[in-house]
Amino acid sequence: MSDRADSHIHLFNPGYIVELPASCRRIRPDETTLYEALAKQHNIKQALVVGYEGEEAYHGNNDYLASLIPTHPWVRPVAFYANPASITLKSLEFRREQGFVGVSLYQFDQTEARLNAVPESIWRWLSDHRWLLSVNSTAEHWLPWQGILRRFPDLRLLISHLGLPKAPATPDQAADNLATITALAKFPQVFVKLSGFYALSTPAHDYPHRAGWPLVPVLLDQFGPDRLLWGSDFTPALEFVSFPQTLDVLQYIPGLDPDSRRRIEGGNLIQLLKEVSTTQP
Repeated sequence: MSDRADSHIHLFNPGYIVELPASCRRIRPDETTLYEALAKQHNIKQALVVGYEGEEAYHGNNDYLASLIPTHPWVRPVAFYANPASITLKSLEFRREQGFVGVSLYQFDQTEARLNAVPESIWRWLSDHRWLLSVNSTAEHWLPWQGILRRFPDLRLLISHLGLPKAPATPDQAADNLATITALAKFPQVFVKLSGFYALSTPAHDYPHRAGWPLVPVLLDQFGPDRLLWGSDFTPALEFVSFPQTLDVLQYIPGLDPDSRRRIEGGNLIQLLKEVSTTQP
C-alpha cells in the first residue's frame, strides 16, 4: 500500500459535534487517538489539520493544535484566522515557530474587501515560505483570488471540498457549476481537495455520493492529477459516513486511474509538505 496523506481533517478538544447532541462528543478515545489508529490502518503518514475557531465551541483550536505538534509528528496544522486582514507577520512567525505549515480561512462574506485589505507583505511572506492556504469558500467568493494570484502566482492555495459548488443536476452542468474554481487552474500552485463529498449529497449519507461524481472529471481535466488532494474531512464526515468511505469513494469516480489515485491520496500532499518552510526538524 502506498503512503497516504490526508489534506483535510479537524481535531477538536473536546470533540466535534453538529448534528449529534453535545453528549455525543468524542472524548474517550479523543479525536486525535482515534485518527491516529485510523491513520495506521490506512497507511496515512501525514495529515493537514485545518484549524477552525469560527464558533464559540471551538475557540482556542489553534493553541490546541500547537500542543499536539511536539508529540504527534503526523499533525501538520494550518492556523485559523477569522479575517485574513487580521494576519500579521508577527503572528505568522509565532505560528511557524510552533510548527504550523499554513493558514486556514473560511470566506463566505465580504471576501473581496477582506482579501484586498491584506498587506502585500503578508502575501509575500506566505509565498516565500511556501505556506499552504487552506480555504473554505464557494461560488463567487472564489473570484477575488484571481487578483491576489496574479500578483503572487506562487501562493499555494488549497481549495477545500471541491470548492463547495452546487451539485450539478446533470453531468453537462458540472463545468458551469465549477466555473469560479476552474478559473483559478491557470495559476500553477492552486490545488483542489477532493473532500466533503457528503456535502454535495442529499441526504448527506447517500454514499457513494453520485451527485458529486460529474465534478471530478472537470477538475481532473483542468488541474490534472498532480493538483488534486484527497481529504477525509474527519471528524465532521463521521456524522454521515464511515472513515473508510471517505477514502474509498474515489474508486467509484470515473476517470481516476490507479496511478492518479495514488498521487491524489498521498503523493501530492506529501510533496507540498516537504517544501513548506518551518522551524521544526
